[in-house]
Amino acid sequence: MAVKPGERVLLMTDEPLAALIIEPLREECLKAGASQFWVYLMPDASRPIAHYPPALHKLIQEVEVVIGLRAKTFPEVEGAAYLELAKSFHQGKARWGSGGKIDQDVLKTELEADFYAIAQLTDKLVKRLQGKKNVHLTTPLGTDLQFSIEGRQVQADTGLIHTPGEYGNLPGGEAFCAPLEDSANGILVIDKTLPKGLLSALVRVVFKEGHAVEISGGEDAEWLQHRIEVAKQKPFGEMADVIGELGIGTNPQAKLRGKVVTDEKVMGTVHVAIGNNYDHPIGGVNRAALHVDGVVGEPTLVVDGEVLIERGKYLVD
Repeated sequence: MAVKPGERVLLMTDEPLAALIIEPLREECLKAGASQFWVYLMPDASRPIAHYPPALHKLIQEVEVVIGLRAKTFPEVEGAAYLELAKSFHQGKARWGSGGKIDQDVLKTELEADFYAIAQLTDKLVKRLQGKKNVHLTTPLGTDLQFSIEGRQVQADTGLIHTPGEYGNLPGGEAFCAPLEDSANGILVIDKTLPKGLLSALVRVVFKEGHAVEISGGEDAEWLQHRIEVAKQKPFGEMADVIGELGIGTNPQAKLRGKVVTDEKVMGTVHVAIGNNYDHPIGGVNRAALHVDGVVGEPTLVVDGEVLIERGKYLVD
């Protein structure tokens, strides 16, 4: 986060993480010269949170640094509250690093990675993707999906969050962009992770003109279908089943844990999201009330005829 002298820092965390991070982060921020260190603590008894308090919306617009680390996540309830808070964030000048399902192991592995090295690899991928058009994603388990990224900004989530107004994931480590919403055709076979955890069976998603028109594969597929059906009843529901993101993991210390925030950063994986890419900093126009990432292993990624990844091996040096 590169805290500078005189900056004000807001830490948002929850009860399970409080004892692990509040005092170490306070000490490091004050050592770096922070003038104020605020803590917004979410007790277990208050979760899930439907709306964050007005005072927090006001504070997030006034500070320079926001660090959001949570052990527990409740995306079906707290997702909307989080998006409301993001709108307040964009009215201020802070930079914000955020991560959910964080525990002591993640603090000692993914969050201890060499983020400058991650930035070098991620930037190489961004440069090879930017300005390109046709993407073809395949895997040995049956993924065969084509879509367009023409005109879309490819972004780097490196874990280095140093610029006012910048938002990034903690831990960092991915290159990502928003496919054109009506462009996806083919089959996506999710074999690693959905937000509910590691998969017990493959989830097969058929896309037609951007929409997920068929989902199969047992309990995990039923969970995904249910999430989409719930979002269809909310504003912008017609976009709830539309492709939202392509992401490529670039954190060599990331492990498959059943937590999307870490699993989508694993080297040798890609993830494809369904849903919102407008409120999330991805660069699309889909305002649906969900964003669901599916992590895929051993991908081969071909962009405008050029192989960038072959069965999980990156060919960008």
